[in-house]
Amino acid sequence: MSVSARIEDYMETIFAIEITGREATVTDIANTLGVAKATVVAAVRRLVAASMVTHEKYGLLELTEAGRERALKIYRRHEHLTFFFSNILGFERERAECMACAMEHEMDETADGRILGFVDYFLNSRREGKPWVRELLITMGDERKLPRPLSMIPVGGRGTVSRVTASGVLRERLFSLGFVPGVPVLCRKAAPLGDPLSIEVRGSEIALRKTEAASVWISPCNEELPEGGEEKSHVSDCRDA
Repeated sequence: MSVSARIEDYMETIFAIEITGREATVTDIANTLGVAKATVVAAVRRLVAASMVTHEKYGLLELTEAGRERALKIYRRHEHLTFFFSNILGFERERAECMACAMEHEMDETADGRILGFVDYFLNSRREGKPWVRELLITMGDERKLPRPLSMIPVGGRGTVSRVTASGVLRERLFSLGFVPGVPVLCRKAAPLGDPLSIEVRGSEIALRKTEAASVWISPCNEELPEGGEEKSHVSDCRDA
C-alpha cells in the first residue's frame, strides 16, 4: 500500500517523538499535528497496513525498520529545508517550517542533494569570508534588485537582461532583437493603453507586446528615471550598476 504525503507527516511526527526518548501515543500525535484523535487512528491504520508502524490496540505506536528508515529521510529533509529557509534565506522559523513541510514530500533524492550541497557550500564560503556571500545576502534582502519580467518595469525604468524564459520561435526572435543576458535596456514609453511597450536595446527602439515582454527578465538598476523625466538615454549607466 502506498503512503501519501499527508500520511508521511504522521511517520515523521512519530520519529520526532521517538528521538526525544519518549514513546509515541495517539494523543501525542494529535496534539503535535493539531488534529482529532480519530484522524490519527485512521492514519495509523494505513501505516500499519503499509508495514510502516506497529500498534497494539490502545497501546503505543512504534515505527518498523522500514518505517523508521523512511521517516528518517523525511525528517532529515524537513530539518535541512527549515535550516535553508531560516538560516540562509532569513525567514522566521515558523514560516520556514511551513515552507519546509510544503516542499519535503515533493522532492526527490536529486533535488534534496542539490539543496543540501548548496547549503554546505554557502556555509563554508561564509565561514571563509568570501565576498560573494555578502553580495548575495544584500541582493536577497533588497526587493528592488530582484529580477522581474520586462512588462513590470515602469516607463523610464532600466536594467540588464537577466534571462529569457520564452522557448521556440519567440525565444529566437527576442534574441535576434538584442534581448540577450547582460545587455542593458530602457523602457522608454508605452502605448496609450499600455501595449505595446517601446524598449531601447543596443541603440534601437523595439516595440514589444506585454505578453512578449513577460518572457524577458530584467535585473533593475539602482536608479530609475523619474516619471515624465528627460528621455535622454541612460542605458549605458547600467553596465556598471
